[in-house]
Amino acid sequence: MKRIIGIIAPLIDSRQFHSDFNLRLRLNNRELTLAAIYEFAKKGYNAEQVSRGIDHEEDIPAAGYYLEGLLHQYGYDTILTNKYDAETLKTIADQDPFAVLVSTTMVVTTDSLRELFSMIRSAMPDTVIIAGGIFVWKNYLLYQKYRKSDPPSPLPPWMLFHPGQADINADVFVAAQHGRSSLLKVLEELEKGERASFEHIPNLSLPSKTGFSFTKREEEQVDYNADYTRWDLISKIAVKIPLRTSIGCHFRCRFCDFYQLYPQTFVRSVKSLKEELKLIKERLGQAPAIIHVSDDNVFITKKRLEEVCNSIADSGLRNWISFMRAGEYSESELELMKRSGLMMGMIGVESGDQGQLDRMKKHQKVESMKRGVEQLDAYGISTVMTFVVGFPGESTQTLENTANFLNNLSLTTLSSSYDLFPLLVQPLSELAEPSSRTRWNIEGFMQKWSHSTMNSEDASKACYSLFREVTNVPYHYAEESLFFNRAKFNLTTRKSLYQLRHQLTIKLMENAEWDQIEPILKDLAQQMNLSVDKLDESVRDQILYT
Repeated sequence: MKRIIGIIAPLIDSRQFHSDFNLRLRLNNRELTLAAIYEFAKKGYNAEQVSRGIDHEEDIPAAGYYLEGLLHQYGYDTILTNKYDAETLKTIADQDPFAVLVSTTMVVTTDSLRELFSMIRSAMPDTVIIAGGIFVWKNYLLYQKYRKSDPPSPLPPWMLFHPGQADINADVFVAAQHGRSSLLKVLEELEKGERASFEHIPNLSLPSKTGFSFTKREEEQVDYNADYTRWDLISKIAVKIPLRTSIGCHFRCRFCDFYQLYPQTFVRSVKSLKEELKLIKERLGQAPAIIHVSDDNVFITKKRLEEVCNSIADSGLRNWISFMRAGEYSESELELMKRSGLMMGMIGVESGDQGQLDRMKKHQKVESMKRGVEQLDAYGISTVMTFVVGFPGESTQTLENTANFLNNLSLTTLSSSYDLFPLLVQPLSELAEPSSRTRWNIEGFMQKWSHSTMNSEDASKACYSLFREVTNVPYHYAEESLFFNRAKFNLTTRKSLYQLRHQLTIKLMENAEWDQIEPILKDLAQQMNLSVDKLDESVRDQILYT
């Protein structure tokens, strides 16, 4: 009988740090996209009649699929999920799993990881819990940094491997960049039952009553051209399929810690990329899907742009999204992106102020980024622009320049949106280095900080102020259907509807009276050619500002 292993790969951490200026329906938590507003009004403003719309419950991070394919290769059965609510954990527990693996790719804080482990332990008191992934690896690097400092620095209490965290409800941490071989050895050792011992297995951290112990370090030998997700062995494939075409990032932005996790950039060969795309296509058959390329920056070079776009176009999959840097493109490059099926580029603009970009070490020009976003929009390729608010040097003027950047974009299809992120002082970023902390008088880490020109509370307020000022581009709604919007409304109407939703959001933020909210809802319905007969004050209670 095959061993069953539970795999929990959370998609969203319970503690996120971006600014959420989205409206939702209170009843089913559906984002108030234009499609949702249309359905809500058409159903007589009765949320019980409105469908859930897009459901992200089946979206699994790349690590989850990779682990499932790996374990199936080695003869295990699996239960893969991104959820860890009581009902899901009971379903896993009822299968009497041999172990539970936790991917920490999307985990942000030790507190949220502790919470996740506690819930697993409550449902499965005797099951071995093994965790690995980016958050574990990041904390191991941080542990080494503090341990090797001269003189040695005391470990911060919020760090995973602080002795005070050793009562955490997990049995084994795989602390490695990749961790494949160590994980397989842990599972092999577990077959011994009570005689199992992990001290001889490399790259582990083991919690105990006295703190964390670390096993010997052993450099992993990983061939990323050969070691990719075995899509032919996946139990169930969802609509969104993660794919990595490269690992690491050439750039060294001062607020980012990604390059510390993977100092050397690895670019997969075209042959390797086509092999994985072929597996995906064969596994999907005729089912629709969106490829989510999870690289830090998919178009590292112009040559790479051609390689990736041609590989995806030739695979027959099309329909893909990815992270990319903003910049100007040639007509032939834009045509190739379009032909390959690129639907959306997630772009780290970070600021509309050139001085801030220079201080961040972005190595980009504001005008070039503006032109690049406009080019993509003109080709019908959506963009989600992200902005970091509160980097040292941030001021009233820099924030105004960011608002102007967004409000002055010339968008001919209006397929762009933006997201605001208050600065996080990541412990492994350049901002956390003593020289940077001295240069800008930085105090604190993560979401609680101050520096010469701002503090974290000011940054949160600045996000709100920016949101109020930006009227040319809608705030990002993950569930927004651009296909619906373009098919249903012309450009002028779409822009007006986005602006009305923006006004509605502000009024709800301010707890405005119904007589200020009702005209906006009426205008929304009328521009959609829908009735307002059943619009009354009860509607306000059905809309949730998050």
